[in-house]
Amino acid sequence: MFQDNALNLTMRVLLAIKSSQIEDAVNTLDRDQVDVLMKYVYRGFETPSEGSSGHLLVWHEKAYAVGGVGSIMRVLTDTKKA
Repeated sequence: MFQDNALNLTMRVLLAIKSSQIEDAVNTLDRDQVDVLMKYVYRGFETPSEGSSGHLLVWHEKAYAVGGVGSIMRVLTDTKKA
């Protein structure tokens, strides 16, 4: 239940940020925070809403530019859900 609420709130925040502001937002994050962001992006892909996939792809692109393949690998191999 708590995880669902956290996911819903995070998705609302991510989708509310304009595409032009995403890169600046991601650049303020450290490595661990980029990994958490990437977790939420992938969770958002699992439960898409109207128009969310394209916006999440922008978040993914910018997070990948900072975290690289390592970030994706850490997320995919993490056994804890975001």
